[in-house]
This record gives sequence, C-alpha cells and structure tokens, in this order.
Amino acid sequence: MSLELIADTLQQQLKLYHSLLAIEQSKKDMIIQNDVLQLNVHTQKQKLLVAKAEELERMRTQLTSRYFKDIGFRIRSGILAELIRSVTDPVIKSQLMELHSQLNKVLAQLKEASALNQQLINQSLSFLDFSISLMMDDPNEDLVYQHPMNQYPGSKRNGLFDSKA
Repeated sequence: MSLELIADTLQQQLKLYHSLLAIEQSKKDMIIQNDVLQLNVHTQKQKLLVAKAEELERMRTQLTSRYFKDIGFRIRSGILAELIRSVTDPVIKSQLMELHSQLNKVLAQLKEASALNQQLINQSLSFLDFSISLMMDDPNEDLVYQHPMNQYPGSKRNGLFDSKA
C-alpha cells in the first residue's frame, strides 16, 4: 500500500515539476520582451508551486521512511534510489525507476531553463547599467582636450539632460 502512495506522490511531483518548467520557459519570453508585470504574476505562481513541491517532497520522505520501517530496515535518508533498490516487486520497481528517470530529466530541464533566465536577467541588468553610465557624464573623461586654465567655473555639465533648455 505505501509503495503505491509513494508512486502516486512521485507522479504528482512529476506533474508539478512540468508545470514549473512551463512557467520557467514562459518567463524567458517575458524577460526578453521586458514584460515586468507578467513576469511578476508568473513568479508569484511559481512561488506557490514551489511551496506545493516542498510539501510533496516532505510527504514522499515521510512515506519512504514509513515504508522502510514497515519492511524492517533502519530509517534511511529517503533517497529514491535507495527505495528502488529495496523494492522486490519487479512491476513496482520498474514503475519507480521510470518515475525516477522522468523526474531527473524534468529537473535537469528546469535547472537549465532557470540558469538561462538568470543569464538573461544579468544581461538585461548589465545593459541597463551601461545605458545609465552613457547618460551620466564622467567628470574625469572629457571628449575634447581643454587646457585646465581655460575652463570656466560652472561650465561643466553633469549629464546629457540640460535643465536650462
């Protein structure tokens, strides 16, 4: 009975991770299009799904610990690979192995999509920093040489925006 519950929990986790992956992939387009409002909405949805994923993981760990106690093993860490090794029924074992494989695959895709989004955000921030630095005048860099004695006080501008115009 508990192995079926564990398999059911793993299927729920797999479904949830696919939902997280879909959100993460849609966030990529939002980052590229600079759609901050939709990005915030999707980030909030993602937070809710992550909380649900943590809850499912706790449930799976508890079910695994209970299974190990039921079969007389010492309490183990709840690692899925250890559970698969302990199962003797070939049908359930193959089902758990397939779920384990699918979970690893979707988690790797999720990690890759998240890393790509992080890279896009970093590039966007670098571009913004570059754009702002172009608009701000650096007093140490003059485009044209001026002799220090020929400079007039107050003639130096601090940026491209001229408030007197």
